Amino acid sequence: MTQGIPQPLAVLSERELEVLGHLADGHTYAAIARRMGVSAHTVDTYLRRIRGKTGIRNRTQLALLAASFGRPHVAAPAASMPRRGPWTRCTGPDIT
Repeated sequence: MTQGIPQPLAVLSERELEVLGHLADGHTYAAIARRMGVSAHTVDTYLRRIRGKTGIRNRTQLALLAASFGRPHVAAPAASMPRRGPWTRCTGPDIT
């Protein structure tokens, strides 16, 4: 068992744990993809792999599993990735 990670989640990679953490927070595939800098298809692939490794059949059960053990460890975003929240807008380059 990986230290600090509950047994059912110990088989997951760091990236899979990151996806699961975002799912437990209630984020959509698109929101998870934006936060991780990947496509929604990639998020779906991660979730399919997580379901295969854990034997869980659907997204709701995955979120419940994550919630029952507390939010899984989520790696900090890379320093080179800009952090944007839903409240920010891209307005283009500054023209002064």
